[in-house]
Amino acid sequence: MADIKNVYTKTGDMTAANIIDIIKQPAALFPDKACFRYRRGDAEYQATFVEFLGLVEAFTAALNGLGLSGKHIAILSEKSVEWISAYFAIINAGGVAVPLDYDIKREQLAGFMDFADCEGIIYSEKYVTAVEESRGNMPDVKSYIKIENALLPDAGMPSAAIDKTGGMFTYRDIVAFGYELIASGSAAAVAADPDKMCALIFTSGTTGTSKGVMLSQRNITFDINQSAKLVDLSTEDVLVSVLPIFHTYEMTAGILLPMLYGATICINDSIANALRDFKHYKPTMLALVPLFVSTIYKRIMDTAAKKGSAKSLAVAIQISKYARFIGLDLRKRLFDEIQSALGGRLRTIVCGGAAMNPELVMWFDAVGIQLKQGYGITECSPIISVVPYDVVRPASCGKPIEGSQVFIDREDPSDEAGEIVFKGDNVMLGYYKNPQATEEVKTRRGWFYTGDCGYMDKDGYLYITGRRKNVIVLNSGKNVFPEEIEEYLENIPFIRECMVLGRVSGDNTIKLTAVIYPDYEKASENNLLSDEAIQAYFKEQIIALNKTLVVYKQIRNVEIRKTPFLKTTTQKIQRHRVDEE
Repeated sequence: MADIKNVYTKTGDMTAANIIDIIKQPAALFPDKACFRYRRGDAEYQATFVEFLGLVEAFTAALNGLGLSGKHIAILSEKSVEWISAYFAIINAGGVAVPLDYDIKREQLAGFMDFADCEGIIYSEKYVTAVEESRGNMPDVKSYIKIENALLPDAGMPSAAIDKTGGMFTYRDIVAFGYELIASGSAAAVAADPDKMCALIFTSGTTGTSKGVMLSQRNITFDINQSAKLVDLSTEDVLVSVLPIFHTYEMTAGILLPMLYGATICINDSIANALRDFKHYKPTMLALVPLFVSTIYKRIMDTAAKKGSAKSLAVAIQISKYARFIGLDLRKRLFDEIQSALGGRLRTIVCGGAAMNPELVMWFDAVGIQLKQGYGITECSPIISVVPYDVVRPASCGKPIEGSQVFIDREDPSDEAGEIVFKGDNVMLGYYKNPQATEEVKTRRGWFYTGDCGYMDKDGYLYITGRRKNVIVLNSGKNVFPEEIEEYLENIPFIRECMVLGRVSGDNTIKLTAVIYPDYEKASENNLLSDEAIQAYFKEQIIALNKTLVVYKQIRNVEIRKTPFLKTTTQKIQRHRVDEE
């Protein structure tokens, strides 16, 4: 085994030319190091880099041997080593991996499979019923590969007698067949074109509203190679993968990028078990979304309040800030309990998916954890910018990755913000079977109109103000980005979730309205026991907030929800469903 100390510890010194490089290179350097750690029931296991490479190569050989190279193959499973190996193998065999949402409805499955032209599906036991009930509506799907809840196969397992015409396989049989082909020297090699589609990623929605983003290996590897230069990664890092991997953010930032650097990735089986896994696996780095970070913060503050240590925590933060100002770093000593709750070794959280409250960035920095914002979109593989690891810019989402270009398209030259337009080798090939939608966002010269609005400062750092489609146009013609107001609202005590929208009143006036889902438990603990008391409290708080805002951004109405907002699997509030309970 290679000495992993000081191997690839310099950020950005590792590159991949294609998907298989991401596992081949670290496997050659430190084959026996744990690539993945994961649970099966109550037991814990690991897959080393060389073992994972073996799975991928065997799976690739089997796909070729079964005539599935170059095909579109869907993956419908919880996060697992099998899922990730299937993704690698499909692409390595010259095919197109089609990751499907964990929460896909049974009645939608056949529609997605048909639209994506899938000829195979890899699925776990959880989805057996959905797949079986959909088979009659999926005539083009000839191969079904089931992932069973069993230990990972290896090269020493007995070979499987596969019926190539039957179409029904298990993951273990497929891999065993692949190992057999490799051992006999009859595994066929397929050269995958790096500029052709290798992954088809669906945006959220049904088959009628969802768009299929076509990504190539060049898109994905460019994004990984360039974003690595802004993130401080090494072989000694440990990550816990929490977010869904059918999204490009987690697949890129939480799986592929750390894998390339020889880091160990620990698989979290449920967001509900995330804090348990942080304590157990002791991560040094995490890739999260703002809502998850905010939840961690609130849980820490709630615990401090229950222990009666909220004031002493605030004092400790002030002491820490002053000590660092004069050159003393006391954070490890002052905030050991907070860091222990997150495993005790957490150095960095990379946060993407939505704008992060700058005050949270500063709070985490004060207790010894870097909170680095990034910005991206699925159509850009997805990373566009990241705050460099050695820089603190609380309100910025970072510098655009090297080798890319950004300009701000302003409707009025006097406006500070405008639509963010991006160009780089990570920009998608286009939307599958939707040239019109592609033309609406991507120019012939490769510029991509993100739909997000923001601005750049004189140092080249990017700032997001909101989604263009979310902008509220008032009767005065003023534009208000709800995300900006929501950031202020989140600082009000007892707000668990909130959203700002424009409600049309009886006189056809658009009024900014705050829709709030309170933290009812905390409100009750502070003697806000009735709906009337809660409503009055938030109105009072918002009157105070309005005094700090320009007139046209002031909130005019408050609505209280009894239930949380409906969210996507990446925990983004579904704005179009705000009135659904």
